[in-house]
Amino acid sequence: MSNAAATNFQVPLVYPTPGLTREAVEQETLASLQKNKDMYQWELKDGYPPHVLEVPARDDKSKIEIFNVQALLQVGGMLQSDDKLSAHYFRLAPDPQAPTSLDALVTHNQSQRAPGGVNDNMLFRDRKKRDWHSDAVFAQQHFTGTNATTITLAKDWVPAFEERAEALGNAKMLNLLRSAPATSLYVQDYSYFRSAMGLSDDQELASGNGRYGCAPVVLFQLGDNGSLHPLAIVIDYKGSMAASVVIFNKRLTPASANLDEEAHDWPWRYAKTCVQSADWLRHEVTIHLVNTHLVEEASIVAAHRTLPPRHIVYQLLEKHWDTTLPLNREARKVLIPEVITKLAGVGQTELNAFLNHAYSSFDWTGLRIPNDLDARGFPLGDIEEFKFHNYAYARNMARMWPVIRSFVAGVLGPYYDGGDEHVAADPYLQDFCNEMRSSQGAKMTSFPEIKSLDELIDTVTMCIHIASPQHTAVNYLQHYYQVFVPNKPWAMYTPLPRSLSELQGYKEKHLLDALPFKRTKDWLIGAQLPYLLSFEVIGQSSLLSYATAQSTSPIRVIADSARAFEKELKELQGVFRKNSDALDDRDTKYRVMDPAMTAVSILI
Repeated sequence: MSNAAATNFQVPLVYPTPGLTREAVEQETLASLQKNKDMYQWELKDGYPPHVLEVPARDDKSKIEIFNVQALLQVGGMLQSDDKLSAHYFRLAPDPQAPTSLDALVTHNQSQRAPGGVNDNMLFRDRKKRDWHSDAVFAQQHFTGTNATTITLAKDWVPAFEERAEALGNAKMLNLLRSAPATSLYVQDYSYFRSAMGLSDDQELASGNGRYGCAPVVLFQLGDNGSLHPLAIVIDYKGSMAASVVIFNKRLTPASANLDEEAHDWPWRYAKTCVQSADWLRHEVTIHLVNTHLVEEASIVAAHRTLPPRHIVYQLLEKHWDTTLPLNREARKVLIPEVITKLAGVGQTELNAFLNHAYSSFDWTGLRIPNDLDARGFPLGDIEEFKFHNYAYARNMARMWPVIRSFVAGVLGPYYDGGDEHVAADPYLQDFCNEMRSSQGAKMTSFPEIKSLDELIDTVTMCIHIASPQHTAVNYLQHYYQVFVPNKPWAMYTPLPRSLSELQGYKEKHLLDALPFKRTKDWLIGAQLPYLLSFEVIGQSSLLSYATAQSTSPIRVIADSARAFEKELKELQGVFRKNSDALDDRDTKYRVMDPAMTAVSILI
């Protein structure tokens, strides 16, 4: 090895072959690495973030091995041209020629049966109230929905909303904003969409064929009682509040909410739909596709190219790579060009720019759970306070992260018994970091230069976190929240209002017109996609089953640490059940992160 310091420490390889000299071990290691470099080559020029050029045969799976066959065939049938689309599929969507209402859509949705293999959606019989449109249900989705990962303290947005409230003469809202503690005001901020897509502030977000996007900002207040309440919405931020349409909620607090009044507040319901539409795009492209699937693929390819298969880090991560590479290949071949691109409210060029912006913006250190929650205004030391009892995603992740980290530390600590110097002297780890950061590799400059044992433990924990609990949390709730199209449409189907007065004149018809009633195929594909992606994890593929299996690993440190890991995961099952039961919304359980239901890798 060229690194002189490395001679003082043993490289952490497992399964040593008896009788082999150090030179023979090094030769065997180099041979296995070269073989992997030949198999796992980078594709850097096809417009997507770096990924494997060709999935090696040993990792490959066909579509029918990855997806539920029935759901896959149905999606394929719905991708046919209109003249080939079966009458059976047409009947699943609302009749585009018949008069309808949102209440009628609820009835239509509830008449459909929940397909086998997935959980009910938000309007099947488990929900007692028809309150899906309410401020409470809208807000709660930003704590326990498909994207519970980006709500953050409002900070500089507060004075901007204050100025707009003052300009509109809304004294009550202005007083509320001026008197509210800064730590009670949060936003979901999609205002960066145009910048990320390479557009100017005044350019319209549109697909060019009847679909429209938006870049909203929604302001929430989180009360000490844990209720998250939306106060204001910028439906499409265009560089300044003055250039944008801003609407304030007539109901300043959750206590002033009236379900019937909310149901008929069409301008406000339209604004909330804009938010949900933007969140669909951010979730599908950034939070789900890029921040789990594509980032994990980058680490998989880099690990294969730089870590010998006998390396302890390779051994620790390998089980979390199952299915991800062939699944991502199918996403690039079909999901993105044939589904996402044809549903999104922006053009293909803008969508590609948005996807690559998400990849280049991924922060390997900042998105570690302790750092991320603290930066967004949910510090770990306070997360068990009653104020945060409805934020089950954060409460669960705050407990899951240290459990995974403890398992990782239990494995890596004994192999790096020389501590930080031992880690810094491991040439394979340094090659891994360089491969992740290189412009000829993964191109992830935020990936840490691992020089300490703590940094190594955190980074490996992050790799497992992305593949397992994080992907599970953002993937497996799609059917529940997105199969009912009006709750979270992928685009708006009419141009957005250009003034507040225009928005204030909106009625139910305006909202209905903005939904894809006239685009039956769009409706079917958009509702079918979450069904395809939400099949529940089977037992042997769960994180808990992984821990159980690893407890008998021939690698002693893995087996020892896995037994403690299994015990802690079983304890988390009870904790997560209590966190779900503590939610104010008694009709919606948050069980997605149960270790027995959490996938061990990105499987679907």
